[in-house]
Amino acid sequence: MLADTDSANHGVCDFAKDVSADLPLLTLADVMGVPAPDRWLMFDWANRVIGWQDPDYRVSAAFDPSGATELGRAAYALRPSPGADGLMPDPRTREGMPDLYAYAHALGTLRREQPGEDVMSILMSQRDDAGGSVSVAEFENLFWLFAVAGNETTRNGMPGGLLGLLGSPQAQEALRARPDGIPNAVEEMLRWWTPVMTFRRTATCEVELSGVTLQRGDKVVVSFAAANRDPEVFADPDVFDIERASARRHLAFGAGPHVCLGAFLARSMMTTMFTQLLGRTTWLEAAGEPVWLQSNFQRGVKRLPITWRM
Repeated sequence: MLADTDSANHGVCDFAKDVSADLPLLTLADVMGVPAPDRWLMFDWANRVIGWQDPDYRVSAAFDPSGATELGRAAYALRPSPGADGLMPDPRTREGMPDLYAYAHALGTLRREQPGEDVMSILMSQRDDAGGSVSVAEFENLFWLFAVAGNETTRNGMPGGLLGLLGSPQAQEALRARPDGIPNAVEEMLRWWTPVMTFRRTATCEVELSGVTLQRGDKVVVSFAAANRDPEVFADPDVFDIERASARRHLAFGAGPHVCLGAFLARSMMTTMFTQLLGRTTWLEAAGEPVWLQSNFQRGVKRLPITWRM
């Protein structure tokens, strides 16, 4: 898990890329029936979609097709190239992500013909009372949602949470002494870091909100980051406090009917990650400055160099 060991008891790694990026990829590959050698396709797809404002992520090319499956190599061959302006086609369109949709189409067809025990195989094999089933086109859209939204957010939540611990030695010591406090610490990490900063919504009817009248069709930007630092809900909201009793009131996963589908899985992955990370080391420190994702949507960490001691 911790890379680049330079002695039996000490090492250095980029936590954001070497550790926190791969756990969601491995998990999603298992859940979605994606062969493990193809999982870094999802890394590049998520980077291109979520990080389209970032000069590194919008042309992300970490996937190595040499060890991939036939499905992976076929999709990789369709990967678009940057134009004369250095930009990729708009990743928010099907035309801008031909490799993702081609892979999803091939995988959906394969899982319908040769189902496994993964979620996508189960999804493709279901029939409703009228005999209807999920179409391959519908599967493609679900695959996009799982591969992108289920990847980037957790990947950024873990290094964001670790930044809280690196900046608070007392918190790191407390969790090492009392690992049962990790689940609440994860809630505080999600509140304090808030991977998805904003969402834009559209008013469906005229409504008054906090003294402001919104008309049908008006665009409304919901700031989860601001809500999670609301002093009326969280005392000293800028302070990272793993003992905060109200931490779980955060809105990192949204709320209501559109609450994040993967909230339970994200909490489970983060709790497992920090339980193992703190259980297998005796201390963690920063080994350099973090590198931030350039985005007004996702609060991302591209690189987080750390040193660890066993």
